[in-house]
Amino acid sequence: MSNSNFLSTTSSVSELVASLGREERLVASELPPVWCFKKVTDIVEGIELRLSNMAGGYPFEFAGANWPTSEQLYLCGEFTDVAIQRELISQTSGYAAKRFTKAKYKSQVREDFPTFRLHWMLFVVWQKCLGNADFRAKLLSIPEGVILVEETTRDTGGTATVWGCKNKELIAERRKLTERINRWSGADLTQKALDLKINIETNKVRNIGIFEGQNNMGKILMICRCCLIDGIEPPFDRALLNSANITILGNHLTF
Repeated sequence: MSNSNFLSTTSSVSELVASLGREERLVASELPPVWCFKKVTDIVEGIELRLSNMAGGYPFEFAGANWPTSEQLYLCGEFTDVAIQRELISQTSGYAAKRFTKAKYKSQVREDFPTFRLHWMLFVVWQKCLGNADFRAKLLSIPEGVILVEETTRDTGGTATVWGCKNKELIAERRKLTERINRWSGADLTQKALDLKINIETNKVRNIGIFEGQNNMGKILMICRCCLIDGIEPPFDRALLNSANITILGNHLTF
């Protein structure tokens, strides 16, 4: 995708949905503001992003259950066994659900899951939007025109460039800035204050390097933000999701 066709929070819903699954190569210096999110503590222009699927604090109800994170509902779509799904939801965090429960039952993941995972994730994140006012407010606090990118440069998993983008130059520059801050500020600040300063200053470094990957999570968040503003529902591929025969905690879902 050329930078002349970049997708931001002002792009139309149809443009964003059509771009799901498409590889992007974005020269950051030629783009409008890029807001990268990775850690739940990332602060950009005074806003603690907490946009990751793993982020806690946004519980919501769906299919008769309370979901601590959207990651846990997403992971349940990978399995048909109710006992595995209950174990996923019982974990204290999305990270624990993925790291321990999914890893344990990896051999039972649906082979066809990659064929519908993008629209399933869009559906899951939308349920979080519907079910949690704090998450809705968080998305709506993102300024118009911003490009949301999940930064996955150091991730080693096979889906790092499916959900996010890698940008080695960005990470290298942030590392050098962290070293300078540590060198010049170390003795003058408490560790907590130093960590906060590093967080704020390194997250100011965003529009450098080249972002490469599909960035589907960034796109999904921008889709949901647009739909919240317009008062519409995301255009899920209902035929695809219905054909997937997804069951959650014994409930067969229809879309």
